[in-house]
Amino acid sequence: MRTRPAFATLTVMRRAIALLTALAAFAAASPAWAQAGLPGGRPPDAIDGAKASAMRPYTTLPPPPPAAERYVPNRRFFSPELGREVIVPGHWERRISDQQVQVPPLTATDARTGAAVLVPGGGRPPVESRQGP
Repeated sequence: MRTRPAFATLTVMRRAIALLTALAAFAAASPAWAQAGLPGGRPPDAIDGAKASAMRPYTTLPPPPPAAERYVPNRRFFSPELGREVIVPGHWERRISDQQVQVPPLTATDARTGAAVLVPGGGRPPVESRQGP
């Protein structure tokens, strides 16, 4: 029976310890990659960064404040006070509140005769809500 020299036994033991140390280091590193949330425990790359930024929710801007003035184009409507259809020229209206606008004095035209009709200015509901000038 042959015996191994002492240095050969030490070499085998050193190799075994080195192998165990390397396996322990690799086993400790794998959970760190897996914690990144990437499939297969791989490290993140540029594609993952681009995908993450594309999937991130974006912030929306608040709606712009309503305009202080608004142009109202020419309109035709039936005036119950006059009992006939009149044409109101285009004009600018100034916003007072959400339910009120300031309308300037207007010179409307009778649709049949062409006669001028004075419409006094003042506070009125917005053009979408009112039946008159």
